[in-house]
Amino acid sequence: MNKSRFQDPLEMAFSDYLSGDESATIVINSNKTTPEEVAVEYFFRSFNEMPKLEQKALSLCRGRVLDVGAGAGSHSLFLQQEGVDVKALEIKQGLVEIMKIRGVNKVVHSDIYKFGNETFDTLLLMMNGIGFTANFKGLEEFLQHSRKLLNQGGQIILDSSDILYLYEEEDGSYLIDLNENYYGQVEYYFEYKGMKGEKFNWLFIDFHQLMTFAEEAGFNCELIFEDEHYNYLAQLTKR
Repeated sequence: MNKSRFQDPLEMAFSDYLSGDESATIVINSNKTTPEEVAVEYFFRSFNEMPKLEQKALSLCRGRVLDVGAGAGSHSLFLQQEGVDVKALEIKQGLVEIMKIRGVNKVVHSDIYKFGNETFDTLLLMMNGIGFTANFKGLEEFLQHSRKLLNQGGQIILDSSDILYLYEEEDGSYLIDLNENYYGQVEYYFEYKGMKGEKFNWLFIDFHQLMTFAEEAGFNCELIFEDEHYNYLAQLTKR
């Protein structure tokens, strides 16, 4: 793997871990919380190491599966091992190479909006993968595009979080500036060994907002699972 051309902290961190640096750690910076250090090994976890929410999501996958924003490929690898026809889609070239090294059989390097010549029964977006849509307009565009990628009766399996808790006051009320963007819109950048990545916008959407947009786009939306950390799993089925 040619590390010299990696210009992205996530790619560098994943590459170092794959090369044997088990202590590799990335820093996730946002405009909502203090910087968070995350061990890279978390992105390379096995099925048994995944949280219950992710295990449940993988159990719901059926037919041909497109793993959108597949990252290091851990979810694709598990599905592949279970005999599922899964294709991993990733926009970062470095992560595509990493997945191939890890043994993911079907990997495509593409922007989701430039990928539309195949259809699937399941679109899988894990680790709040839906967040790449950045805002409500982006979410609407993705849901419309996803209809072209799904067979009749196909489904989107996704997880997200309601981060309203970040705005909770001591008295239990919530302090939100209604003149600002939706409270679930967050700005991030990654940092690794002094390398700072470009800033990007990410969307954490509460379930009721998700259901509204999904139904408007022609999907049935069902809440499948919630954990104690405000994370939830949803299933959107194409009508």
